[in-house]
Amino acid sequence: MKIGERVYQTLRRRLMVNHYEPGAHLREEVVAEELGVSRTPVRNAFHRLISEGLLSQEKSRGATVTGWSKSDTEDIFKLRILLEGHAATLAAQHITPEQLDNLIMENDSMREAIAGKSSDRIERIAQANKRFHEGLFDASGQGYLRMFARTLLHLPMVSGFFIYSRDEMEESVRQHQEIITALQAGNEDWAKAAMTCHLNGALERFRRSR
Repeated sequence: MKIGERVYQTLRRRLMVNHYEPGAHLREEVVAEELGVSRTPVRNAFHRLISEGLLSQEKSRGATVTGWSKSDTEDIFKLRILLEGHAATLAAQHITPEQLDNLIMENDSMREAIAGKSSDRIERIAQANKRFHEGLFDASGQGYLRMFARTLLHLPMVSGFFIYSRDEMEESVRQHQEIITALQAGNEDWAKAAMTCHLNGALERFRRSR
């Protein structure tokens, strides 16, 4: 992987798991020194992340971490509830054995990451969770849903496992398992209800964290 892409991916992952506080000022020279690179790849990464809405432009050589308001979070989760509930309904009809196996694998990966003690534990949990939800969108068989997923599932509040307790993380895995069981049964109503319950629970955690 080229240096510029590596810097971009590193910063993006950090932003996704709230490594930096919302509103924090990131200076090119500080980040460059931290990552052991020149300012140029950092500057280019900042520009890409600004275009994605994860950073905001500053007049000086740097950027500010985008803050998300309570209403932003509410709207995004309500949209997720609608779209992912619909995706779960469709997935119950169309999911393939291979896609089911992938969902099981990602949920197992999430469970293992929760039990681990590595320094990137939260990032690993967030990535496994994102892949689980992406897999469900894929199983819906609808291209437009996958398009929305690429935007929604890459927002920081969707990967916000930093606000979860260990018990809440494990509960999320259990809820994923119920979704999987509903899909295995081909039960559309159950799959939609399980997904809706799962996302409503996530929204409530964000409300309590504010």
